[in-house]
Amino acid sequence: MRRSLLASAALHLTAAAVVTVLSWRGAARDTLPPVYQVSLVSAATLAPAERRPEPTPEETVEEETPPEPEAKEKIPDPESEPERPVSQPSRERATPGPDMGRDTGLDLPVTLEGRPFRFPWYLEQLVSKIERNWRPTSNTMSATVYFRIARNGRISDIDIAEESGNFLFDQSARRAVEASAPMPPLPDEYDGDYLGVYFQFDTRVTVN
Repeated sequence: MRRSLLASAALHLTAAAVVTVLSWRGAARDTLPPVYQVSLVSAATLAPAERRPEPTPEETVEEETPPEPEAKEKIPDPESEPERPVSQPSRERATPGPDMGRDTGLDLPVTLEGRPFRFPWYLEQLVSKIERNWRPTSNTMSATVYFRIARNGRISDIDIAEESGNFLFDQSARRAVEASAPMPPLPDEYDGDYLGVYFQFDTRVTVN
């Protein structure tokens, strides 16, 4: 009987050992991670290469040719003009009207306003001084400038009495009078308070 008990105990121990081993294997089998089979494939084989569009030729735009600038009238430089000589050939002067003073009877481009003035030497000095300061901008125009000379020679009331039709020409005549101030004092023998002068600036010179 003792042998039977020993055999039974051995059998139970063997069975327990088998169960233990089997349970270990099952636990080990449960803890192992799943295994996947992966095939590496190049991305170039999966997606075809992006095909770049062929560059289209740029449209040729014809540039418009800018219009040629209009030729501007060249205005001569007053500084490049030579000074006009004091003695000049006879001029074609407009006959002064009733509101343009009286003629002096001299070959001078002036008519006078005020009391009779019988001092030609003074008028010659006046004309010479103004013409030295004149820089005409054209040789085909004429303008008349009015001004007054006080007894002390001061010039006042400068105005364009007859326009030439060209602003630059008229202003060059006006500046010639302004640049000539003051004039010599009026002669003591002259009994007027002032001398009104119409000075004709005329570049239309003719030679006899």
